[in-house]
Order: sequence, then structure tokens, then C-alpha cells
Amino acid sequence: MEAMGLLILSQVILSFQLPFALVPLVQFTGDKSKMGQFANSWWVAALAWLTAAAIILLNALLILLIFRGNA
Repeated sequence: MEAMGLLILSQVILSFQLPFALVPLVQFTGDKSKMGQFANSWWVAALAWLTAAAIILLNALLILLIFRGNA
């Protein structure tokens, strides 16, 4: 595999790992009992959850395309 292919493969793997870090981070930073006054406001939490959902949906789409042979 050429160097560019390995670079793309490494980025794909990192994109699949991102939700496993992002979801607990959003949960933790939105918890007022743990974060106190530094907890995320409702609009920051909503934006963070929307971003996490978009990443998860795009990863699911990539998996679907790979299995269908379109990627």
C-alpha cells in the first residue's frame, strides 16, 4: 500500500474512534454536579450533541458505502 493510502486509512480509523471519546466528553462537561459553574450551557451542549451525531452518522454512511462497494 502506498504512503497516501496508509495516511487515508489512518484518518478513517481515527474518525471511527472519535465518537468513543466525544460522547463521554459531552456527557461529562454537561453534568452540573461534576462541572459546577463550568458546565456547558444548553446551547453549547446542543451543538456538541449535534456534532457528535453528525460524526456518528457520517461514519455509519462510510461503513455502508464500503460494504456496498461504492467507497
